[in-house]
Amino acid sequence: MARRSYQRRQTNKLKWSADLLKLGEYIDPDTDRVKIDYLPDRTIKYNNIGVTVTDNAFVERDTDKIVKKIEVRIDRKIEDNRKDYRIKIRDRIYNIGRIYVREEDRAMEMSLAYAN
Repeated sequence: MARRSYQRRQTNKLKWSADLLKLGEYIDPDTDRVKIDYLPDRTIKYNNIGVTVTDNAFVERDTDKIVKKIEVRIDRKIEDNRKDYRIKIRDRIYNIGRIYVREEDRAMEMSLAYAN
């Protein structure tokens, strides 16, 4: 009798939800002019990772202070165009500073800074 090898089913470790905002155009209803702003794109699941001392060392060279690190599923659109996206967690909006991709885990680590 041949033995079957079953693959273990990966459970979802990402427990929090955030809104992904994308830079886009819309027509302002008050002025009927085109405006460019970050508009809601979709909801993403994330896991919170702490900010390390090494991350704070990079801040000396950068203008944005890294205040939060999150882990999300790999997304090539965000990886290729990170300046076009922002993350909204609760009522706070963050810029995406750096992205570190872990291909083997199919995950990305994002360093977030407060958006102006």
